[in-house]
Amino acid sequence: MTATDWSMLAAVLVAVVVSWIKNPGLTKKALKIGYKSFIKVLPFFVVVFAAIGLFEVLLSPETVGGLLGSSMGIGAPLIAASLGGVASGPPAAVYPIGRFLLDQHASVTAVATLLTAWVMVGTVSLPAEIAYMGRRFALVRWAVAFIFSMIIGISMGWLL
Repeated sequence: MTATDWSMLAAVLVAVVVSWIKNPGLTKKALKIGYKSFIKVLPFFVVVFAAIGLFEVLLSPETVGGLLGSSMGIGAPLIAASLGGVASGPPAAVYPIGRFLLDQHASVTAVATLLTAWVMVGTVSLPAEIAYMGRRFALVRWAVAFIFSMIIGISMGWLL
């Protein structure tokens, strides 16, 4: 763990202690809610880390760099937006995947696009959205989110 990790952990512990001193009942309730949320998300994280392990074995840095690297031009964000749009799960679960992709020579543009599309696009939930919100609204929202995920990714690549 880095110094930043340790300082963040210390800040959280101090905040919990201060909260406990001010209102132990409310702090206990908040910790229970946090624990329950963690337990709900834990199986998904196990799957994500297992998938990353498989990716490390199956995908070479050259393959990842070839598909999601800077040399792909607009193709890299398009592929990343498609992958992120199809995936589903808690937003925090995609961060380890993003780190893996960066380590495997994917461009910042592609990774930022993947992260953004994972959160915004939601192809998996599209049928339910159509049923509740209407076909036109759902498809327009999906298309705008898909396009904006690429715009945001390209902007991040340009800025960084």
